[in-house]
Amino acid sequence: MSLGFELAYFRRRLDTVDAAWGLGFVLVGLLVELRAPSFRSFVIFVLVSVWGIRLSSHIWRRNQGKLEDDPRYRELAAKWRGNFWQRAYFSIFLMQGALVWVVGLPVVMASNQPLSGLDWLTVIGTLVWLAGFSIETVADRQLRTFLARKNHPKILQAGLWRFSRHPNYFGELTQWWGIGLIALQASFGWIGLLGPLTLSYLIIFVSGLPPIERRHRDDPEYQKYKDRTSALIPLPPRQ
Repeated sequence: MSLGFELAYFRRRLDTVDAAWGLGFVLVGLLVELRAPSFRSFVIFVLVSVWGIRLSSHIWRRNQGKLEDDPRYRELAAKWRGNFWQRAYFSIFLMQGALVWVVGLPVVMASNQPLSGLDWLTVIGTLVWLAGFSIETVADRQLRTFLARKNHPKILQAGLWRFSRHPNYFGELTQWWGIGLIALQASFGWIGLLGPLTLSYLIIFVSGLPPIERRHRDDPEYQKYKDRTSALIPLPPRQ
């Protein structure tokens, strides 16, 4: 995160932290695998690395096409007083660095001694992760294609976005709950569930859905979309 901050300072873009976020988990997974190598920790390292590298590269490419910083960080920085970049380092980069460790708890806990008779959790957790990865990847691709179209409608309401207003976030949470299931195979692995629980709280109530919904609260078309479409879990549209 400190390296990410240096790059953000050079670019004058706080949203650089979003690209650093995914890579932080790759580092956690690598450190765990080097400290306590096992089949289970290797599986989690691969899953986390695929997720983190894809997410970071997607966010980096997306932000390259934007002329301004992410609206979330502009709203946050508007309330700051004093040294801007010092505040950014502690309030955004180091804070998210701490959250990497909390959300990454299942990666760490999975390196503990395995509990007998729970090997099937690795299979189930991996399948859950694969479902989430597929959903997030497809949702991101659909949104990227939509935004690249000239004269596109204001709101994407096709594909996965017809069934959920935030299918990309649903896919991300599903992946982390899958990793949490794998961690349950280890002793004290239940502590790892604090990771997906924390991420779920942040996405649903703090920094994921709420800022997007607030930006559209005065948009009549979005409110109609909101009335018939599930917020997170993909469900058939309401009539």
